[in-house]
Amino acid sequence: MTDDLVDRLHRAQSTPYGKAKSALLEDVVRRADAAEEADIAFFSRLALVTAYVMGGEPRKSLVPFARCVADWDADPEKYQEHSHMFHWCFKFAPNTLTKFPEVPLDRAYAVLDDMERRWRQSGHSLHAVHQHQWQVAAHIGDKETAAEQFRLWSTAPRDDLSDCIGCDPTQKVNHLTATGRTADAVALSVGVLDGQLTCNEQPQQMLTALLPAYVAEGMYAEAVDAHRRGYRILRGQPGELGTYADHIRFCARTGNETRAIELVERHLGELAEPPSPFAAMEFAAAASLALSKVDVLIRRPQAEDVPAKQLAEELAQQALELAAQFDERNGTTHQGDEVRKLLTAEPWIEYLPLSETARRAEARKQVRPAPKPTPDPLPEATGRGWLDRAEEAWQTDRRSEAIASWSAFEQEVPESERTTLDRARLLDGQGLAAWQQPEVALEAWGEAITLYTELGDELRVLRDRGRIARMLCELGRVEEGVATGEEPLRRLVTEDEPRRRGGWQYTLAMVLAQSGRTDEALQEVISLRANPATEGDLRTGAAALQCNLLFQQDRLEEAEAAATDALATDDPQALTFAYRQRGMTRFAQDRPADAVGDFEEAVALAIGQPGFEVHVAICRLELAKSYLFTGRALEAAETAEEALDVLRDPELGGLVVEVRGVLVDAYRAVGDLDAALTQVRALLADAPADAHPHWLGLTRQDEGSLLERLDRDEEAVDSFLAAAEYFQAAELPIDHVQALRLAGQSARYSGNFDLVRDLAGRAVPVLDALPSAEQPVLFQRAGIHWDLALLALQQGDTATAVAEAGQAVEPYERGGFEDQALNARLLIAEHGSTDAEPLREIFTSLPTGHDQYLRAGWLLVDRLRQLGRPAEADTLAEKLS
Repeated sequence: MTDDLVDRLHRAQSTPYGKAKSALLEDVVRRADAAEEADIAFFSRLALVTAYVMGGEPRKSLVPFARCVADWDADPEKYQEHSHMFHWCFKFAPNTLTKFPEVPLDRAYAVLDDMERRWRQSGHSLHAVHQHQWQVAAHIGDKETAAEQFRLWSTAPRDDLSDCIGCDPTQKVNHLTATGRTADAVALSVGVLDGQLTCNEQPQQMLTALLPAYVAEGMYAEAVDAHRRGYRILRGQPGELGTYADHIRFCARTGNETRAIELVERHLGELAEPPSPFAAMEFAAAASLALSKVDVLIRRPQAEDVPAKQLAEELAQQALELAAQFDERNGTTHQGDEVRKLLTAEPWIEYLPLSETARRAEARKQVRPAPKPTPDPLPEATGRGWLDRAEEAWQTDRRSEAIASWSAFEQEVPESERTTLDRARLLDGQGLAAWQQPEVALEAWGEAITLYTELGDELRVLRDRGRIARMLCELGRVEEGVATGEEPLRRLVTEDEPRRRGGWQYTLAMVLAQSGRTDEALQEVISLRANPATEGDLRTGAAALQCNLLFQQDRLEEAEAAATDALATDDPQALTFAYRQRGMTRFAQDRPADAVGDFEEAVALAIGQPGFEVHVAICRLELAKSYLFTGRALEAAETAEEALDVLRDPELGGLVVEVRGVLVDAYRAVGDLDAALTQVRALLADAPADAHPHWLGLTRQDEGSLLERLDRDEEAVDSFLAAAEYFQAAELPIDHVQALRLAGQSARYSGNFDLVRDLAGRAVPVLDALPSAEQPVLFQRAGIHWDLALLALQQGDTATAVAEAGQAVEPYERGGFEDQALNARLLIAEHGSTDAEPLREIFTSLPTGHDQYLRAGWLLVDRLRQLGRPAEADTLAEKLS
């Protein structure tokens, strides 16, 4: 029974903090009590206390802690082996008790007194005791006691019951910030953040604590970095509702209301089951502050959307009610004062951009663009003069005036007085004004052509055919568009009024480009740009089109030059597309660092422009890729997340797949494997019914790799086997074998040794059907033997391990896989011989900088010592050292 309990305990301890870990430990405690295994029961209860506190259920920790105290006091000598853990768990109690207003404050003081007695009795420093006495004093607002306990805490020597070198200074930063000593708070943190932190709560807690201090000291870049890094680590951890409040407050008081609302919506559901009433109070107050600053609908889990200000009032009331409960318990007004102060808090700073794109967008707002030259006023009009005025306004890019003039004509000239030409010109205007309603525009121009044909006005017929051609091509009806408009457009380029010809040539280039006639389209835009009469905006538009055409032909340097020329415009909409184009050309030339700035500018220019949401998402996707390829994985993850939030239209599924792919790589790079796994599974869940089996195989294989890294090997086996089936369906035998081998590797890790052999047996016939001398076949065939060698070694069967490794060497060497062959030879030399010479032969063949140089050398040192040759071993060891 004991062995079973130990196994269960080990499994529980290897599980991440959360309800699952707590449930496993609860089961161990029950079983240990039933089996009368007092020592395991005591240790498991202490582990359960920690699990409850770290897993977001601190109230539950009080019962097993009380039992442990009673057991310890009944027979202290019996549990001396667990003395450190027992005293460490004592530190959780005072802070936990203060977070529940229904628990009398006297209990917290009683625990503090007991804690001090036990610390003195065991000879420990009172460092941790003063820390927890400070916590209680700070909680009730007793400033004098808090200051004195802080002084004693800061001067007492640290010992093995002190919080770690990250958590201890974090609490001190909270005190220093609360008392206005923000410069001291920042100074205290420097050594902490520069050091090696191994605690489960760091560096995220220190980064969070520093947010107000950084802002107060004008360290804005550090504040942004602390928010982004700290929150990213925190957001996947249980029981952090109160810490989320700190990040919401930071965003709300730095002009980042949108980001604050995003965090509120993401964590609002956790308010239903908060870690403690104190955490609920902190979150409700911070969320209310953020919500009071916006006028939007807020998404709630399992409830209808609600206006922000209404929810702000509800949360403010909740925070105040909880604060009143704490104050009644504490006999002070401190918590209520703090909540009221937060609910009416002023900004720390008007606006602090949280990303480079946000900074650029803000910088652009501060720069007033040079006023555009005022065009000559249009002449006053009456009657059909309104039609002349409308056409002139449209031609000179005064669209609203043009539409107003057509409307004025309709109102002033009765239908009975309109000529056929009047009606046709009015239809032209109706079509132009309805450009966003293609069917309306096409119908209007079609009727106009009929009227112009009756009148014999060939030039106006050509114009409407050109307009129809462009509209049809934009609707995807390219063949119809070309048939309708190519010949009319070519004539308009040479026969229309000179000032109109450039526009028609641009339209012709667009139609040709959309029909796949890239070379002809390029000729038109090059001619248009070379024409001295071409106006500025048309010239830059032509440069943008030229960039696209050159990009399609993989003429990337020329495309980049054209995109640079397209930047010579004052139109923010044209400019954002030009930056996006140049960024893409640079990225395609393997220059992601150069592309970053272009994509950042593209996003900054387009943020907030109505109708540009998808364009911004695409730019963010490309920017995320560029960040990822330049080693900025955190920024890549955040930027891709922003892109994903916009792409809700089912027709944008292809973009969603691409964004999720970037997120998988970014999350993996920052070590957030759970988030990466979530994205992979979202890809699989959203995969279309006709998804290619090769893609499905790669994605399931990616899922398996992530599961394996998360030590979820049994699940990984299933994913790899599914990948193997997809590769088989795609008729990709090498990928099929590779997936079977990966499944075998995970099976070996999980102890399913029979499955490893079975999978190796399934892979061999697949390879037998392929040309035996091809490199991929040699690699996989050798790999199967290597897998079996490792399996045998894990089972202690060194003879089989050596034999299998021997069969791997020859195909590895024949295929040119020198590193893999070396690994196999090292295994043979280490386990297949008792002599030193095989190891010496390998060692002397390796250059000093080789990856396996030290491994081979130390294996040889050990072998020499085993053979009773210490002098040679010592000489070699000194050389290796």
